[in-house]
Amino acid sequence: MKLLFVSRLTASLTLLFTLTGQAAPVYVQAGPGSFNHAALDLLESRHNDAYHRLYSGTPENTYAAAVKETAWAFSALANSTINGQLVPAIVNAMRNYKVTELSAAVRMPIEMCVFGADRLSPIKHVASHPAALKQIGQWLNTHQRQTISVPKGTNEAARMLAQGQFEQGTVAVGSCALKSVYPELTLREVGVQDNADNHTLFALMKMEKRPEQISEDQARTALAQVVEQANTQIKTRTDSAKMLFSHINQRLAQMQSVALFKAHKHRPIEDLSREAVVLSNALEQARQQCLDTASVEAFFQAQMDAAKAIQYRYRAQWLAEGVPDKGADLVQLRNTLNQLGTAILEVLTHHLARHGNLTPELGPVFYGELVTANLTKSDKRKLYHALQNVRRIENCQAAN
Repeated sequence: MKLLFVSRLTASLTLLFTLTGQAAPVYVQAGPGSFNHAALDLLESRHNDAYHRLYSGTPENTYAAAVKETAWAFSALANSTINGQLVPAIVNAMRNYKVTELSAAVRMPIEMCVFGADRLSPIKHVASHPAALKQIGQWLNTHQRQTISVPKGTNEAARMLAQGQFEQGTVAVGSCALKSVYPELTLREVGVQDNADNHTLFALMKMEKRPEQISEDQARTALAQVVEQANTQIKTRTDSAKMLFSHINQRLAQMQSVALFKAHKHRPIEDLSREAVVLSNALEQARQQCLDTASVEAFFQAQMDAAKAIQYRYRAQWLAEGVPDKGADLVQLRNTLNQLGTAILEVLTHHLARHGNLTPELGPVFYGELVTANLTKSDKRKLYHALQNVRRIENCQAAN
């Protein structure tokens, strides 16, 4: 019988927080500083939540502890670099355990970082989990470095390095989150993984012990169903974000026409009185929709700064090429900009309420959607940084 999964983004966790007054206990695969650690950080930042983390090592141990304590389990499910994508250790654990509830899913880029006892010592040996070592083969071959396999995990390799258990010239490789666990280590290199498109899918789940062990093929089928459910949840969230990003791009795309009108009328690019009106309207809408006004103001200011930068670049271009002989209607432009500004806040409000805060893993989607000419990578980074900081106000009644 096909498993039925219930997708609840935050309702169950919120209820548990309310009832206990404490962070929900979550049994986490691997250890502190692992990629699981970093992925759960990402999940926390979506909803401003905090989890009581109980690192549990193997997937089997993680699921067993979660079942015993009737708690959440957080583990990897699939990786883009694995043949068939399903993580073998998870497949094995699924032979004895099944998912009864999928609360949230995270697909996170896997970035391998190199840590040393210092910054300058020549690197002779590289210590890490065997799976991690397989993902940095090009870097290892390029530098002709010997490896030290640490089956207990990347966290264990970093711990041993921090405690001086390796000979001088040894580095540890793992998640950049290891820096928060072992601040005494020095981050020496970032992004040494072979595959730039290396992503792992993680999920927050409720588990149940199977009455009897199932076959490996059955476990693969069961895990594939969980992965499908997690991917559907992620796609829904991504599609919502894309709609928001598209509106932002459409608004910035009007700046060529705005710059054209100002050039024909010999008006300056910067119009502080108009900016004040735009900000005032945005803040009033933010208050009505229970958005934090300070964060909305910073985001709209970032939009206006990017808009001015686009106009200045067109103006510079036209100094050399001449102003195009094309008209622009300022009244119509302002109406369009006002409508898009309203739409941006409406879609943003809906996204925050349903999918949580904008977080770093959606950054590449944002950069891909913003295709307006004369918008630089730096402009995009500043815009997304401001957008990530926009927050909803809890216990606020939105105006109808």
